Amino acid sequence: MEKNLMRLVSEYQESNKEVALITVIYVAGIDNCSLGKMMVSDSQGNVLAGNIENGLLEKKAAELGRICIKRGLSRKETIYVDEGVIEIFINAFCNQDNLLIAGAGTVSLNIHKIARMLGYRTTVLDNRAEMLTEDRFPEAHELLSGNIIENLRTYPIAENTYIVIATHNHEFDEEALRTVIDSQANYIGVLGNSRRVAEYFRNLEPFNLPDELIKRVHSPIGLDLGGKKTAEIALSIMAEIQAVKYKRTMVFNK
Repeated sequence: MEKNLMRLVSEYQESNKEVALITVIYVAGIDNCSLGKMMVSDSQGNVLAGNIENGLLEKKAAELGRICIKRGLSRKETIYVDEGVIEIFINAFCNQDNLLIAGAGTVSLNIHKIARMLGYRTTVLDNRAEMLTEDRFPEAHELLSGNIIENLRTYPIAENTYIVIATHNHEFDEEALRTVIDSQANYIGVLGNSRRVAEYFRNLEPFNLPDELIKRVHSPIGLDLGGKKTAEIALSIMAEIQAVKYKRTMVFNK
């Protein structure tokens, strides 16, 4: 049963669906509920598979699973009923937003660090093997070395993908932008001065791209927070990505 449930969880993860694996870790006073029983619930609070031998407890556990998925938390919960009490551990398997960084320079390194703190799944691409190492990016989920453009073309870009283009000396920025501009990515930003990026846009004109594709590209990249250091630039970029993610505009809290 446990192997079947874990296989089911893996299948849901591969399908980009959020689920919770719920395990009974303590039982007191309840006869029809056994220690170690497991079930899988979804983000709507439905039981998908398994059981904990008690309909009322299953309903309450599935609702707690829904809350944990929504909040992105895995934790222990206590459920009280007239007969007694149980404790469950809810392991929430939530979708992660993907941050795709083209370029492994210093700004990209700081973007990666901040993104990991915010829970993003980070992938870094570069054609310079010496820059794209696990020592520099120990928490990256994926390091794609080699041809940046080919790796961008084959990467599965979805609506939960955020893209930062910052290749070394801007060598591949224009072609990278052309490669991803009509993708499903929720955010595309290009690091570079406005004159350079304006030239990229002019070079895209022969492709007759719809205006909405051009307008969704963020450049100059990042919110205007005033900083000039590489870490400050990275912070402004991640702040902009967060604002796009949560559909917020720049508003100062008073």
